[in-house]
Amino acid sequence: MGAKGSLKARSPGLERPDSIIRKTLHHMGEHCEKKYYMHWVLWHWPDIVGDFIAHNTKVQGIRKETLYIYSANSALRNELQMMMPQIVQSVNNFAGQRLIANVAFTKEWTKADSEGIEEIRLAPTEQEENLGKERRSVPLTPEEMQAAEKLVAEADDADIAQAIAGLYRRHLQMQKLKLAKNYQKCPQCGQLMEPERTICADCAAKQQERIRAAVRQVLRDMPWGRYPDVKEYVPECTPKIVNEQRSMMVQQLAADVDVNDKTSMKARTLVMLYRCLPPEQLNEDNITRALYALRFDLHRPKDYKAPKRYEVIKLGRR
Repeated sequence: MGAKGSLKARSPGLERPDSIIRKTLHHMGEHCEKKYYMHWVLWHWPDIVGDFIAHNTKVQGIRKETLYIYSANSALRNELQMMMPQIVQSVNNFAGQRLIANVAFTKEWTKADSEGIEEIRLAPTEQEENLGKERRSVPLTPEEMQAAEKLVAEADDADIAQAIAGLYRRHLQMQKLKLAKNYQKCPQCGQLMEPERTICADCAAKQQERIRAAVRQVLRDMPWGRYPDVKEYVPECTPKIVNEQRSMMVQQLAADVDVNDKTSMKARTLVMLYRCLPPEQLNEDNITRALYALRFDLHRPKDYKAPKRYEVIKLGRR
């Protein structure tokens, strides 16, 4: 009995659940199918971009073929700007269709809205929602209300003045609510933070980014460096941070290396970074194998066709 017959004998009449779901969505129509995969992308953001980017960004939603993300980390935003084409490709590959055409940064969205396929949003966390509800019930004194009006007294545009006054009143309410919940001032920036924290979330993010920036600098100077090597120069780093930064740097550098390039300094640096190989261990075989493994991350001409492995790497054991 052939392989096909054996498969039928083992699972007569059975079909994989994921196959059933895809077929069902397809029969429900393009509207439902596209809406499902939009949610699918938002739910699996860490699987698409990796732990480091997912940890430092919040995917907000999809609107008219644009994926909107939020990040408080300005340094990371600058780096992600250069990775936008790769992120678009990764999202569409994960969805199995052309779901988005662009990625853009935005402020945090505060309202969930999943109606229609043009605009898919994620809801805020329960903690954020509860804090917002409590804030609305915090009373302000007449003096505080007057302070808000005085702030915008000289504004020429009435609508803008009203919006700014409202923002200031909400700020005062939130400050009073946090003080009532025993929030403490961050020792670094003075921002109110949860009692259990030693520094606020913003300062903690900046501190982590300084560590990541230091790790990247060590890897630029010493691309082959492993965690113990990097830790000598950046004692606060962890294996996870080193691996995340290495992975991100490999992706960025690979986008600048041509798929047929094996001799340039960029190509050799990429191999050292990817394989943790010092310069003296670089040889033609190591370079060939590493670049073949990275072939889909490298810059490829439009007419490029990936070769078979045996066409690039000699058969047999290394």
